[in-house]
Amino acid sequence: MLKPGIKKFILRSLLALLPVALYVALYAIVDPFKVVHAYNGVSIAPGDSLERIPNKRYVAIEGLKYYDPRYHYDSFIFGSSISSNFTAEAWKRHLPPDASVYHFTAGANTLTGIRDELRYLLNHGVKVRHALFIMEDEMFQRKPRLDEMPFVPHYDVSPQVSRLHFHFVHFNAFRDPYMLLYNLVPWSWVGDKLLEEGKMVKIPSGRDEVLNEDSSRGLDSLILSNPKEYYSRMLWLVQMKAQPNPMPLSIDADNEPVLRDITRLLNENNIDYVVIVPPRFRGQAMSTIDHAALCQIMGENHVNDFSNDSTLIHDLESYYDGIHILTHRCTELIDRSYERRLLPTPKQ
Repeated sequence: MLKPGIKKFILRSLLALLPVALYVALYAIVDPFKVVHAYNGVSIAPGDSLERIPNKRYVAIEGLKYYDPRYHYDSFIFGSSISSNFTAEAWKRHLPPDASVYHFTAGANTLTGIRDELRYLLNHGVKVRHALFIMEDEMFQRKPRLDEMPFVPHYDVSPQVSRLHFHFVHFNAFRDPYMLLYNLVPWSWVGDKLLEEGKMVKIPSGRDEVLNEDSSRGLDSLILSNPKEYYSRMLWLVQMKAQPNPMPLSIDADNEPVLRDITRLLNENNIDYVVIVPPRFRGQAMSTIDHAALCQIMGENHVNDFSNDSTLIHDLESYYDGIHILTHRCTELIDRSYERRLLPTPKQ
């Protein structure tokens, strides 16, 4: 028999834990970030609606598991959010007719993240024939963000993340008072507050779940038809000054081995691949030392460095926000990369 004092201690402890237990149960039932319940083929709401900002790393893996048995993907686009507008449609024009494309896009993706995604595919028997890597210069400096909800990798992919840690990070995000309130009573002013804080997002129409691709074509049309109106709301971008050269070195002792790992996996599995380094509005070109290192590791015939493209660097109307590039410009960069492949190799 337990002593009365011990019984009171246990009872008080249980009562103290009750709010936490209820919060955990609410998280599991509501599944605000759609990472608890089984993926059903639709990761986020279609149309121009508000939605909790998704963990795109999770969406990419669960979408692959769901659709791959039907579509047998063999061609993959890897990158951060900048890669979103390098579309499957544009890339497929340069691939065999039977190629099946899937998009691995993840906000603030890292070289480690790309290496882990590629390794996951190969370890799970996915036949990877073609790969397109969008590697902006920032990616070489970026560190994994393992404790932030939109960026923590899928626990099946990253050896650094357990299932428990993954859900702990999402549960912590759900503890935000406004996020809880919006799930209980979805008032518009609460949604506006979360949108302002970057904890919710307006979902663009045209998302393709099968390709795991978010289309920005509606925004493209707005910019192309009335650029003055669009950029008048972004004076900070219009007034941005050109960044001085030279660009600091990015490929160092930490990320060079990861690049070599990626290249080794590609070569060992006979994967045809293309690397694109995109430009940035009024940004710096990749340093010549980094460019040489990237070409030496991944192969000069595979690397297409547009970070020094003077036309695109200074063309405001090629960007949504100074970093993310309009879809038609991304298509041009893919086309130029494959045209370069057809040019004769210079004689030594």
